[in-house]
Amino acid sequence: MDNQRLTNGLQQLADEAEPRQIDVSSVIGKAKAQQRNRRAVLGVSGATAVLLAGALYTTVQVSDSLPMDPAAARPTSTGTTAKQEQGPPYQPITDARAHKFDSQLAAAKADLIPAGFTVGDNPVHPVGDVLRFIGSPGPKGEVDYTAQGMLTNADGTATIQIWVLKNPPGTALEHYYGQVFGPCVVSESNCVRRTLSDGTQAAARPNARPSAMTPSSIMSAQRPDGTYIQVVTNVGERTTPKPLAVPPFDADQLFKFATAFTW
Repeated sequence: MDNQRLTNGLQQLADEAEPRQIDVSSVIGKAKAQQRNRRAVLGVSGATAVLLAGALYTTVQVSDSLPMDPAAARPTSTGTTAKQEQGPPYQPITDARAHKFDSQLAAAKADLIPAGFTVGDNPVHPVGDVLRFIGSPGPKGEVDYTAQGMLTNADGTATIQIWVLKNPPGTALEHYYGQVFGPCVVSESNCVRRTLSDGTQAAARPNARPSAMTPSSIMSAQRPDGTYIQVVTNVGERTTPKPLAVPPFDADQLFKFATAFTW
């Protein structure tokens, strides 16, 4: 074997021993897909992008926008399973504060629910305890409270959800997907903001079209004592048996909820 043939043979072996080059486009594509999946798990929209204060939060349908168990969105570490990371099953909280909000809602219900509407369970997405507050653990160790049901009148149906949580005024609201309570967005022509007589700051968006959500009427209120209230009515397709053409509640009706609850 001459030197040239030996050199060529060694070069060929060296070439074959080199590691395969990384397909950068493929890696980036897979990373983006994984990121989209993670965002989908978080629900952002979202409802509940919940939207909260910018519109509760998050979801494709408001019925799916309830606060999610933080453990469910926690990424798993290498070599562990999602089941191992989730921890104990979530248990609804029905404590003294939940009962307090139930009593406050019962006292104001005649003024909060417009004439012609009845409140009941939703056969499409049953809640069981209609407009009864249930607590759930928040990401900071606090407890957030939610009540939900279905509104029905002669023309159709809509979902209603009420959130009550504790959030000191001026503090970024991160309980639901990082939304922050703020002024109405310039592009939202139907958004109304008011400062009520007790200092409560409230924003109402009747018949709104929040991003990634079906038609909703939304109210967010920050009370001086730190009580934060969010109300959403929704008429998305397949959310109730006979969705109304327009979500219930105008701005004045929404603002009635702004002072109905005190932490």
